[in-house]
Amino acid sequence: MITRRTVTLLGSLTLLTAIGAAVAMVDRLSEVRTEVQAETLYPEFDRRASEVHQIEVIRAEDNEDGTISIVRTGDGWILQQRDGYPARTDTMRKLLFDIGQLELIERKTADPGRFDRLELRDVAQEGSKASRLVITTADGETLVDLHVGKRRESLSGGDPMVYVRRTDETQTYLAEGSLEIKGKAPLWLFREVVDVPQASIRRALLVTDTGVRTELERVSADGRDFRIVDLPDGRTVDSQYAVNNAATVLDKLMFDDVRTADGLTFDPALGHAEFTTRDGILYTAEFAEAPSADGAEAPTRWMRVRITVPSGAPEEARALAEKHREQTETWAFRISDWEMERLTATAESLTKPAEAS
Repeated sequence: MITRRTVTLLGSLTLLTAIGAAVAMVDRLSEVRTEVQAETLYPEFDRRASEVHQIEVIRAEDNEDGTISIVRTGDGWILQQRDGYPARTDTMRKLLFDIGQLELIERKTADPGRFDRLELRDVAQEGSKASRLVITTADGETLVDLHVGKRRESLSGGDPMVYVRRTDETQTYLAEGSLEIKGKAPLWLFREVVDVPQASIRRALLVTDTGVRTELERVSADGRDFRIVDLPDGRTVDSQYAVNNAATVLDKLMFDDVRTADGLTFDPALGHAEFTTRDGILYTAEFAEAPSADGAEAPTRWMRVRITVPSGAPEEARALAEKHREQTETWAFRISDWEMERLTATAESLTKPAEAS
């Protein structure tokens, strides 16, 4: 039988256990903070960040994220592995800031045989999950050469942490800071193709690679819905949402990958799509095919955007079109399968048989 004395004893033991755990945690945090005396990894980096010319993220050959090289050009950055497409300036700014804030808080293993546990194996070796971060000036001086490994979240709600190793050393560390190395190349880029507001689109013409033409037009000037022009007899719209989506695909259109349009043949036989705004600006999506980079049997379909601005277009609409032209001129984009389906929708795919009355 459990007596009051037993309950009291159990409660006391639980309290003592909790106190012991808390003391151990405090001691542990103290060890973490004092072992390397919270040393800043690159104490001079903040002062010299403006000198950075190139940032390389080098990965093992079998790492699917791949190696990237980003170069400063004036006020911006470009990604060499994507033919010089602009990298996100906010991403680069944060990366440089975070490097300067990294603080070593705990010494870890110096045994190369145990680097895998921290994802710090040398990137020259197959199977490495590390990212080697090399930052240099225009004169070729190396400011940072660091293997970055596994991230570790703070259990106490403090700053995140990451395992690091100076490339020419075997000593590894746990560092405190928000440094996060992004993965595949497109994640470093400004991925918007164009952003034509839904409300500004008046008409769309979708032409497939089999020559099927589907015209969509806004039902009324102040309405949000589109209708299928010359809807086939015996068919009815399956989903108004799908019709509207097909007509407004250029609203916040993002790409999955990008390359220069040079070397691609944009073939009318692959179809095209036209979108006309209320101000008469014409956006035309054209397509090309190229062998898949990953060795897949099916070729990759790329899209480019051509923009035609009439002489009488309002200044605001003209400015937006010119911005889009700067973003898209000379570039080809790979968009998601879902976005491509919207661009190649047909009256048949957007409708269903009408129910007999």
